[in-house]
Amino acid sequence: MERVIAMNIKIINKFLFVSFFILIPVFTGYAQNVSMEYSRVMSSVRAMGMGNAFYGVSDDKWAAFYNPAGLARNKMHWQLDLVPLTIGVNNNILSTGTDVLSGGFNTNNLGNTIGNLLGSYNNIAPINWYTAFTYKNWSFGFFVNANVNLLTYNNVNPTVGAKVRGDAGAVVTYAHSFLEDKSLHFGVSLYGLYRVGYQGMYNAVDAAGIDTNALLNDVLNNTGWGIFLSAGVMYELPWLRKVLNPRVGVSLNDIGYQTMKSYNRIDPSLNLSFAISPNWKMISSNIVVDFNDILFTNGDDQSFGKRVNIGAEIGFWNRIFLRTGLHQGYWTAGAGLDIWLIRLNYAYYTEELGAYAGQIPDERHVIEIVLGWDMMQKRQD
Repeated sequence: MERVIAMNIKIINKFLFVSFFILIPVFTGYAQNVSMEYSRVMSSVRAMGMGNAFYGVSDDKWAAFYNPAGLARNKMHWQLDLVPLTIGVNNNILSTGTDVLSGGFNTNNLGNTIGNLLGSYNNIAPINWYTAFTYKNWSFGFFVNANVNLLTYNNVNPTVGAKVRGDAGAVVTYAHSFLEDKSLHFGVSLYGLYRVGYQGMYNAVDAAGIDTNALLNDVLNNTGWGIFLSAGVMYELPWLRKVLNPRVGVSLNDIGYQTMKSYNRIDPSLNLSFAISPNWKMISSNIVVDFNDILFTNGDDQSFGKRVNIGAEIGFWNRIFLRTGLHQGYWTAGAGLDIWLIRLNYAYYTEELGAYAGQIPDERHVIEIVLGWDMMQKRQD
């Protein structure tokens, strides 16, 4: 009897031992399946190179999605971005794409590729098109934006969790300066969008034999729309204004009505920014410190580190730009080149996917190519 009990105990111990090493990676994968990345409607490549510390600048069409008051500081008489394309990916998607293209779309290759990326996030974002016309302190534009996030998990049966989101909308922004010295700026932006979102899980067999018609129907069933208002104030402090142009800004973003499902909803945020802009002949610069979402209404975490961004930009002849910063505690870098009809911007940055800064870093690259026209001389009013 004792021998039988001892044998049963050994069998149970072996079962628990094997189950432990099988189930731990499975449940760990499911636990990691939720990315806590902050959702943004649109992101500027110029801003990302500066650590996304842009609320204290916002002097171009992107003011609509940062601080609309910054458009009052726009230096161009007019600017037309006719063909503006932005494409971004993370480091993992680059290696994933190479493996899939070299091995083909078959079950074995897809299974091996998914297995090699177990626990890794794959991100394609942003992919956007933002055509806009800006005249002094007015801006109007149309935008299309897409974001794809993939996470592989489950050692036993490699599986991909996918989250896809796409937007199409229009936006108008207006800003005005007050006081005798025009040091107080107020701005407002209004945008409407139609959003398509989808979440799903696929193993290698599912991915190889995916039904595109059924997938399209699922995507179309997860749609919604919204109308949102953002308003901001920016004040240029009188001390050393001609030398450093110090300023403080506050913006309330994304207040409105929406019909999107919970995982596609846009959260409002209150943002605070401090900036200086020392300028010399043929050289311009911006140094910015942003405190984003100071009321902690965006996202499910309470991390202060994820909400602080610091950035700097230096420009030469208003044609060549170098940028750097700290985004959520991670170093960023960027560069820009403006040559008549072509404007190029690149940014390297890291996005925090975890609940606090330093938990789950995701390194990304994004490039922007813009074909358009502008009037380069500074405003005289």
